[in-house]
Amino acid sequence: MTLADQPRVDHDLLRQARIDLAAALRAAALYGYNEGIDNHFSYAVPGSDDLFLLNPYGPEWSELTASDLLVVDGDGTVVEGEGEWETTAFMIHRGAHRARASARCVFHTHMPFATAVSTTRGGFDTTLSQAAMSFHGRVSTLAYGGLAHAADEGDRIGSAVDEQTSVVMLENHGVIVIGNDAAEAWSRLYFLERACEVQILAQSTGQELIAVPDDIVQRTAEQSTHDSVGPGKLFDAVKRRLDRENPGYER
Repeated sequence: MTLADQPRVDHDLLRQARIDLAAALRAAALYGYNEGIDNHFSYAVPGSDDLFLLNPYGPEWSELTASDLLVVDGDGTVVEGEGEWETTAFMIHRGAHRARASARCVFHTHMPFATAVSTTRGGFDTTLSQAAMSFHGRVSTLAYGGLAHAADEGDRIGSAVDEQTSVVMLENHGVIVIGNDAAEAWSRLYFLERACEVQILAQSTGQELIAVPDDIVQRTAEQSTHDSVGPGKLFDAVKRRLDRENPGYER
């Protein structure tokens, strides 16, 4: 199969998806969310439910460009691009995309504060801070199952991606963040790490944590779902920073 065999694919939108995903990968490196050449981001190809963009295994995220990204199908065939995918990357992202058609953008990282929280018995406290409350009711948790080297582990991870999920906390492992597009996924990635950083710092004081009433937590969570402008503005600002500090991701 080639992209020419997919008449519904919008190539202009695909080009923009490539640019945005490359920007997200470079931004993750800029903010310290990456881990060596590991971890992976994907973006469903516009007009297709069986093709997705995936970063190749080997390059450091800070050097990736739009043209470096692979287009991969559900069988693992590289439909467009040069390079190879890493096994756990393919299995995890295929599982997430297949679990929910609206999971268009899927980011997986071992970013430090979120990963630290994933190792704690209580896990991510979505009532602790304003940033955390935006995730209230939208977090799934999955016990560690080893490296995702087989399809069944990818499917197991995908099973945690229901219609309400924007974050999957992978215990003792890391996180998966889901968005409708790169801007939304990036916003969630950024504020998740900030919320987890606040949680780690607050817990490290040893002081009693302030409990927020349930109705306020719920109201704050609902208010956050109505912000359709903020993620785009944040991502635009991040791309402007990249243009200053690490330009060329759109190549």
